[in-house]
Amino acid sequence: MKSSSLEEVRLDGMPPAPRLVEMWRDPVMGFGFVAGSEKPVVVRSVTPGGPSEGKLIAGDELIMINDEAVSSAPRERVIDLV
Repeated sequence: MKSSSLEEVRLDGMPPAPRLVEMWRDPVMGFGFVAGSEKPVVVRSVTPGGPSEGKLIAGDELIMINDEAVSSAPRERVIDLV
């Protein structure tokens, strides 16, 4: 899965620049993060030791998955992509 995510809020109040995050699904842990069902899709938590640790943080917004924009995508589509 390739995912673009927003970094933490900058102190100057400007939105952070998107960053590219690449990770692969672990057969046991999955991707190791929990995302909310709201739009935009926001990472709620990251599993310690999982594929997302050190790549995503709680509060990151997923804006693309595998080159497909997901900021306003239906929940079911986001699940299909992940």
